[in-house]
Amino acid sequence: MTPAAPPGPTVEFTPAERAWIAAHPVIRVGHDPAYAPYSFLDARGELTGIDLSYLEIVARHTGLRFQNETRQNWMQLLAAFRAGEVDMLMSLSHTPERDATMLFTHNYSLSPVVVVTRADADYIFDPRELTGRRVGLVRGYAGMRRAFEENVVGAQVVEYDRVGAVLEALARGDIEAGVAGLHSAAYLVRTLRLTNLRLGGVFAESPSNSMGVRKSLPELVGIIDKVLDQLDPAERRRINNRWVGLEMPAPSWWARAGFRISAGFAVAAVFILLLVWLHNRRLQSELAQRRVIQAELEATRDRLGRVSEEKSELLRMVAHDLRSPLTGILLGTDLLKMMDPAEGKARYDETLGQIRTTTAQMIRLTDDLVDADMLEEGRRVYAAAELDLAALLRETVGAFAETAARKDLRLSLETEAAVPPVRSDARALRQVGDNLVSNALKYSPPHAAVVVALRRTADGVQFSVRDQGPGLSAEECRKVFQKFVQGSAKPTGGEKSTGLGLWIVQRIVDGLHGRVWCESKLGQGATFLVELPLAPPPTG
Repeated sequence: MTPAAPPGPTVEFTPAERAWIAAHPVIRVGHDPAYAPYSFLDARGELTGIDLSYLEIVARHTGLRFQNETRQNWMQLLAAFRAGEVDMLMSLSHTPERDATMLFTHNYSLSPVVVVTRADADYIFDPRELTGRRVGLVRGYAGMRRAFEENVVGAQVVEYDRVGAVLEALARGDIEAGVAGLHSAAYLVRTLRLTNLRLGGVFAESPSNSMGVRKSLPELVGIIDKVLDQLDPAERRRINNRWVGLEMPAPSWWARAGFRISAGFAVAAVFILLLVWLHNRRLQSELAQRRVIQAELEATRDRLGRVSEEKSELLRMVAHDLRSPLTGILLGTDLLKMMDPAEGKARYDETLGQIRTTTAQMIRLTDDLVDADMLEEGRRVYAAAELDLAALLRETVGAFAETAARKDLRLSLETEAAVPPVRSDARALRQVGDNLVSNALKYSPPHAAVVVALRRTADGVQFSVRDQGPGLSAEECRKVFQKFVQGSAKPTGGEKSTGLGLWIVQRIVDGLHGRVWCESKLGQGATFLVELPLAPPPTG
């Protein structure tokens, strides 16, 4: 508590008021213990602050004894008031919403609301400049909230339980600005040593502090108002100066003159130092900006270099992989020109089949390139519809039957009986199946088996393509879905590959909200598995 003040004017109470005081000698008062300098716990754990000083004055004039109650935060204190656990609350802003639950005394202190920012940020003169920023407010401080909402539109509000938490979050950089009472902000910035914070503009519609009393105690409001109305302004200044300012003895004429001279030199020195500091700060800021720009330019250069290398590699690959099929088609057409179909129909049909196979290979290579471009730029759109995945895989197996027979491979489909339909994109799943089956046939030796299997899982469906090829190492299994990556195994029929097929598979499966992976051991074949949900998840 504050030291005893000199006695003030005597407050006259009516007989009814004196009788009421005698019948209600103890008043329970609720305090927020984290609302410095109005109410807070000192180093000894005792409640102190501006509010306690005013209560001491009221107690001295009335003879009332105030029983101070605390709660963990302001919201719990309001709940205690509504539950009847306390009779009166301190440092309240008068709002229409609170009129329903309490009565208000006259104002006993001003509480200007200010903007608090970091010292390294732009100074905010007008609170309206908080629009669009991340701003900290104390939860439940109605007057402060009202002043904020009347001036600021579109800010991202972050709520905290106490003023100190707002300022500490601002000092850490969690928020861009804070809104607090001037006295609380000034006191806490000093006592918490938050040297990187500064006070900014003041809200014009700042609230004043009153005491809120339960509606069942209207006599108490009149008694307290009598004390507040006769309170000497010098006494109010004494209370505020104890917690917000410093009292200084009046200096002598010589001291004042010396102070003015010293202050003049000090101001000049500070001004010069400020100019030097601002100049250095500007140079440091420009240097930091240039470093950022340089880093961005270097990153862009490296990225463009990788893209250029990737495009060059793609161009070389396309030129190499398409030259051979085109040469085969050209030779096949020349052979057909010289051949009489009536004399060698089997030979004629065989040549046509080879041309068709070569053309299909070229189309697949071209499709891979087009699909890779669409997927990389995010232009691939998926249309979900209910489909029979077993029927779709059956079509895929049928489409590759001739290719498998030509390489003397056994291609089969194994499916469980109770696999439900899925909602997904049929064209995209057909492309996934085609890529995986084509890949298995490409690396399988003659007389081997390639098995496509479909089964139900706990959360959806799973299909796999298993081959008896040379297999992949664990390292290759991790990298095989990357762009342009090709394993150590070579196609058994001299087929060409862009190194994009499995990358496309993974991007499509990701777009269908599924997952794809590889299970393999060297010399024991490889299995590629795709797991899909029964339906795509809802979008927000």
